[in-house]
Formats: sequence, C-alpha cells, structure tokens
Amino acid sequence: MSIEETDKTTIEDLRVVNSGIPDGRTQAKNSWFRKPTPDLTKPFGFFHWPLEFTALAVAICAALLFVRVIDAGSVSINWALTFNVNIAVALIIAVLGTVAIVPKAIKKPREVLNSTSIVSITVLLFVALYFLSGDIPLGPVKGINLGTFSYTFVILDFNLLGSALFAAVLLWLAFRRSIISIISLLVLFLWWGFSIDGLNFGVFSELFTSQSGTSLLRTMVPPNWSYFSSVIQPMLLTVQTAVVATVIGIVGAVPLSVLAARNTTPHPVIYNIVRFFVNIIRSIPALVLALIFITFVGLGPVPGALGLGLHTISSLTKLYAEAIESVEPQPMEALSASGANGAKQFRWGVFPQVFPLLVSSSIYYWESNTRDSTVVAFVGGGGIGFLLNQNLSLLNYSNVTVILVTLVITVIVLDRISDFVRARVL
Repeated sequence: MSIEETDKTTIEDLRVVNSGIPDGRTQAKNSWFRKPTPDLTKPFGFFHWPLEFTALAVAICAALLFVRVIDAGSVSINWALTFNVNIAVALIIAVLGTVAIVPKAIKKPREVLNSTSIVSITVLLFVALYFLSGDIPLGPVKGINLGTFSYTFVILDFNLLGSALFAAVLLWLAFRRSIISIISLLVLFLWWGFSIDGLNFGVFSELFTSQSGTSLLRTMVPPNWSYFSSVIQPMLLTVQTAVVATVIGIVGAVPLSVLAARNTTPHPVIYNIVRFFVNIIRSIPALVLALIFITFVGLGPVPGALGLGLHTISSLTKLYAEAIESVEPQPMEALSASGANGAKQFRWGVFPQVFPLLVSSSIYYWESNTRDSTVVAFVGGGGIGFLLNQNLSLLNYSNVTVILVTLVITVIVLDRISDFVRARVL
C-alpha cells in the first residue's frame, strides 16, 4: 500500500470515528436546551439558566400578546373549513393504527403476526370501514351517517395565534424540566381562566353590598316551617332515586372496570373500546341523559334514576379501573404460577386489594347522587328538586329555605352513615 493510499484510509477512518460527534453548533444547542440534572430531592432538577432565561423570555412575550400590550392586529379571512366527518374519522382511525403498528412491525416483524396484533388490526379495519360505509356504500353494511362538518374562520387574530405558539414553546420547555416554564404555564392558564367578562373585584364587593341580594335573603327568613310536611315525601323520593342510580352504577361498573383495566382486560382492543364509550358517556351531563330517557319512559323519577345511573356507571368504571390497575402484581403472578385461571386470579389476587377502594368510591357516589338527583329532578323527575324548582319559579323563598334546610340535614345524615360504613370496611 502506498503512502497516498494510507493517508486516504486514515482520513476515511477519522471521518467514520468523528461522524458520531456533533459539530460545534450542535453542541452549543444541546448545551443550551439540555435538561437539568435530575435529583430526587428536587423533582424538576436544578436551574439550568440558559434554559430558564429562554423560558422567561417566551413567557413575557406570551403575556404581552395575551393582554394586548403588543397588538399584532388581525385580518379578515372568511376561510370555510368543510369536510365529511365519516371519511375523516375513518382516515384518523387508519392513520392512528398505522402509526401504532408500522414502527413495531419494522423493529419486531414477528410480533405483528401474533394473535393480539391480528385481532387489533382486524378490529381497526372493521371500525374504519364501518364509519366509511356511513357515507360510501360498502355492500350490506351501513354505518351511522355523521354528516358534514363546516366552520368558517372569520378573523385571524395574530395575538391569539402568537400566544398559542408561545404557549406551545413553553410546553416544550416544560418537558425539558424548565421550572420557569412550568410556573409560567400555570400562571397563564389561571390568568386565562379568570379572564371572564365581568369578573372583577367589584363583583366580590357586590356580594356584600347588593341591595337586591339583601332583600332576597330577608324574604328567605323566617322559613315557612308549616311547609315541611310537603317536603318529607319528595326528599325520600330523592334518596330513593340516588339509591337506584348508585346500584345501577355499581352493577354496571364492576364488569366494565375489569375490561377497562390494563392488567385484567382480556385484550387491548376491548380495553380501548370500553374506555372510549365510558369517556363518551361521562362527558354527557346526567341532566341531559335524564332528558334523553324521558323520550323513552316518559316523565317521572324513573328517567332521572336511569340518567343518573348511566352517568354513575361511566364515572365508577373509571375509578374502579384505576383502583384495579394500582394493585400489586405479585399475588396474581403467584396464583398464575399455581395454575389458577383468570377468574380465580381476580377473586383472590385483585378483589381483596381493591375492595376497600370500591366501597369508598361507591359510598361517595351515593352521597353525590343524592345531591345530583335534586338537579336531575328539575326536568320533571319528581323529588325535592322538582319541588325546589316550583317554589323558585313562584318566588316562595320562605318555602325554598325549608327545602334547603331539609336537603342539608339529609346530606349530613348520609355523610355520618357513610363515615360509619367506611370505618367498618377500610
């Protein structure tokens, strides 16, 4: 080998060795935005001043734009966004499935061929085709038609756009464990939350100086205690409604929570489906659910109990599932090693650990349903809420006081009963 060839080989080797070393610009960037050193005594790490100064500058810019000290102006665009919801949902499902499966298939091709992955892919394709069939005929299957979404962007506000971009940068810096960015995001969020029109210190002073409010309180006292005899039966009906709703919630939530917990669900697809429907139901207020049930069963306490019960199922399912996911896995592993099936593993490995939490959550929701059934009764479901709505409409505030006192006493009694039960179970 000649000297020139040797020099070329040495240069190539040096290039290969140095190819993994970042250049000066990359090193400066990594040093500027590096995460602070982790420390158990300081969960967010130490102050890394280049990162913190950047976060402080971004936070100041976001605040100036938000309060419009810097007015970037706006422009009229009248841009209409229109798309078919069925096609959009089908595409989103397909994209999410591809993002979840393709990287795994590239790294570990054999895992894609197991039964779990095959079932997941099949269900994703079926769901995507179902939504797609709501707009495009696909044989005998006809999915639900979700219609066409339409929204018109009238004005592009550069202040709001800039504030959102700066908030996104602060969020990224927060993931880099920047303490100032975390504090700034919290302050900006609270600032935005309290920026309601008409909310100021004058509102709080009016609570103590308002003449109309003072006159209202005067009409509420003394209470019309002769009206108490008319309150007893509706109050008992309210408690009955809460009992029925809570029982419906417990009976429905126990099996669903087993399917909605990662460590007990038979399949990840079942876990995602149950979680999806539970989140949908939980996002709908119980009052709206009661109104929907009125169209099926008519007026009365029954639609209120059913609506409140369905909402309780969704809420308790989430609480029960989180309790199941927090159990220690060692008892289940020991039972599995001894040959116990899934039902026995749950009975002897999971249930004893979660039983106190299930009882506590159930009792709490019984108390909560007693209060919520008062509001649900506003739609004509009977109970003390219906009576309260009547007297408020007729301006009989002395009767309203009697109703409120009865409700408060009932809630206090239920709280003492639940506390007694918790002391015996927990």
